[in-house]
Amino acid sequence: MPQKIRMWEITQQNTLAEISSDEINLEQRLEDWLESDISMIDPDLMVIGRQVRTDFGGEIDLLCLDSKGDSVVVELKKGRTPRDVTAQALDYSSWVKGLSFDQITDIAERYDNLGGTLEEAFQEKFEEALPDILNQNHRSLIVAGAMDESTERIVRYLSDMNVPINVATVQYFKSIDGKELLAQVFLVEPEIAEARAQSSSKRQHDRATVASVQAIADNNGVGELHRHLRSRVRGLLSATAYRNRIWYQLTRDDGGRRMLLVARPGESDAIKGLSFELLAHRLMQHYGVSRDALNAVLPEDCKETDVSGWLGLNVDEKENSLGFEGYFRSAEEIDKFMGLLSR
Repeated sequence: MPQKIRMWEITQQNTLAEISSDEINLEQRLEDWLESDISMIDPDLMVIGRQVRTDFGGEIDLLCLDSKGDSVVVELKKGRTPRDVTAQALDYSSWVKGLSFDQITDIAERYDNLGGTLEEAFQEKFEEALPDILNQNHRSLIVAGAMDESTERIVRYLSDMNVPINVATVQYFKSIDGKELLAQVFLVEPEIAEARAQSSSKRQHDRATVASVQAIADNNGVGELHRHLRSRVRGLLSATAYRNRIWYQLTRDDGGRRMLLVARPGESDAIKGLSFELLAHRLMQHYGVSRDALNAVLPEDCKETDVSGWLGLNVDEKENSLGFEGYFRSAEEIDKFMGLLSR
């Protein structure tokens, strides 16, 4: 059954006076309250965007990150029926699920209330560095003043099926002396909802370390090449292990990170060499080099590839989506390529 909260004030005469619940202006004010202090529903969240426009035209009320770097869609009822807002939250989550590190960063950089770069805001909020991989998991949180029985059945069913969705009911009270009070309760206890979501988490399947990827390289006969690339990249690009590959990111002047090069030991072998892919336009723009200069340091049999769907490119990069893929077959080929970045 949907939960209704009742509150009482203890008077000076040691008697109880019930505080009446009121929905006047709650939905209009609630989004402002949540934006200014999202901890009222979850202290492990930070807001990175408000009214975030999706690719299909909808607008997410609040987009958040948690301390793991996972995304959270917060949708307010705001006049919609509870069932409609549930469908809307799931629809938005289907879009958020595919956001890359760069897209998350771009959304945050357009949010005026962030107070600095995403890296700085994350460090200040959680006292931890921003993870190299964002949005491995996502969840939806619906915030409403009330919930009907049908919506409760739907959300409980989805939660039981490990779909990461929950409802926070927020109720507004006004005391006898005019003080405004808020109270909130979750439909599914947050600890239970998180445990269910983690049971199907991508993090369980995609977890990797540099050591585990190196083991794949060793097994595929390119271990020494991979170690040499790692030694040459160190100090120039940051590295993130993901499944059977390593993502290498450059750091911009504003502290943001942009994916540049992917080493793919899982797609390599001793004959072909160490497989890699790079975003040529981003490299040329960042390092100020020409196409001819880049071609001169790549292995001769590199092939052009379209990377327009790669890593959440911005508009300019989608229009200039030149990439290269190929194989490093020797330490000398790696040194030749890394020499361009070292300059």
